[in-house]
Amino acid sequence: MICIPITAKSNKEAVREIEHSCRIADAIELRMDLIADGSLAELISTARSSSGKVRIIVTCREKAEAGRTGKSLAGADEAGEQKDKKMATLNQAVELGADYIDIELSAGSKAIEELKFRCEQLGSSTNIIISYHDFERTPSLTRLKTIFHSCREFEPAVVKIVTYARKPEDNFPVLSLIPYARKHSQEIIALCMGHQGRISRMMAPSLGNFIDFATLPEGAQSAPGQLTVSEMKQINAIVSSSAEQQRPGSGFSTTDPGGNYVLLGNPVAQSLSPLMHNAALDGLGIAGRYNAFCVSDLAAAVQGIRGMDIRGASVTIPFKSAVMEYLDDITDDALKIGAVNTIISTNGILTGANTDWLGLVFTLREAMTINGKKFVIIGAGGTARAAAYGIMQEGGFPVIVNRTAENGKLLAGQLHCPYYAWDDIAKIEADCLINTTPVGMYPYIDQSPVDAAMLAGYRYVMDVIYNPQKTRLLQEAFQQGCHVLPGLNMFVHQGAEQIKLWTGREPDRALMTKVVISSLNQALSL
Repeated sequence: MICIPITAKSNKEAVREIEHSCRIADAIELRMDLIADGSLAELISTARSSSGKVRIIVTCREKAEAGRTGKSLAGADEAGEQKDKKMATLNQAVELGADYIDIELSAGSKAIEELKFRCEQLGSSTNIIISYHDFERTPSLTRLKTIFHSCREFEPAVVKIVTYARKPEDNFPVLSLIPYARKHSQEIIALCMGHQGRISRMMAPSLGNFIDFATLPEGAQSAPGQLTVSEMKQINAIVSSSAEQQRPGSGFSTTDPGGNYVLLGNPVAQSLSPLMHNAALDGLGIAGRYNAFCVSDLAAAVQGIRGMDIRGASVTIPFKSAVMEYLDDITDDALKIGAVNTIISTNGILTGANTDWLGLVFTLREAMTINGKKFVIIGAGGTARAAAYGIMQEGGFPVIVNRTAENGKLLAGQLHCPYYAWDDIAKIEADCLINTTPVGMYPYIDQSPVDAAMLAGYRYVMDVIYNPQKTRLLQEAFQQGCHVLPGLNMFVHQGAEQIKLWTGREPDRALMTKVVISSLNQALSL
């Protein structure tokens, strides 16, 4: 249900906003604290005459409760007047038959019970929303659950908990309240404000949020970070489409796993994983969306996965090794590699796996025989670990080369393969060179990890980077007569293997490849 807050400065402007909003929204929220000369009776009458279906929420915040004005500097008399005005407005809303009234938990039990009694006294159909807002931060999940139960003690129709997201992972504990509330048979509105909280507004509909707030034009938000009606309608259309696909008789199996999937990394803005994974899920007719989170607090992000309806996660730079300590189980392959790029969630139990090595092996197999061949691997991170492991599984011989000798020697020692100092790379005789570092990745496309002159000694050169498709390394290798293997193939294969782990089904790899190539080509044309 999409709700548009009416925040006009005058009653006249509010009437125009209501007439427009009632044509495109499921509900409107009358912010009577912001409409200076607002006539509640006229505004409700306008809404009813504009639409017989739109739901009306009446809200009247005190200054201390309204995020726009910050902390209230009002004296005791002014504060008392604000409270009296709020209670009078909400009581009037009950008398006028508003669908919902919103009162803050901080108003206290006396005020809340007064409104409940008024509803019962008048036999009103008005429902109560008990809300909690934190305009400065996001409390811990434990604290949020305590707040939830404090609201629920009054038996409201809806609990509303909105906090301010300072970092992307703040969205996780707030969003986890939605499935938590559903287990307690309680309708809830749970969101994060601020730019970092926009992801919560995108994911909340698929989790079952009772109301999703949106604004008409940009800049008319009643809370920072709100999306426009157009954006929310697109999100809801996706959610509705996924739900329809799962409906009996729709042609899709109702046993297909739904849920949500995420990417954890830092940075993630450049990643095409959401585009590719969502295309794969849509192609399988599976209800669920995949979103990227730029994470600074890994522990909080993993904890959030446990509490939300998240069935799986991709893990990228720089967390592939660090994430392991926060998981319940790790597959043998990932344990031997020492890196996890995939998390599978089963009833809150998190298992770490690694599909990078499979993606790399599948890519190499398409071009060459791995068994008996020698491979120079540049790098010592999680992808380098996966590459070396996969090559050894296929009977090949990896050699580690890294600019930081300490890291390179550590990896080589753990995998029992040779290490060469960076200055000695030209002395190595091998069949294939594999770059697992980010050198040459967009936007630094003019960079290459090695000099072009030394590439002539290799028959094959592979780069795990997929953006751009043809890195400077691959372009120079081609000029030297090498067979080149772009990172796009590995990217698609490892992603497809993740989908298989999460859903048990084989995705359309050609479709995944197509959407990634299309996006990359589109970016080049801009």
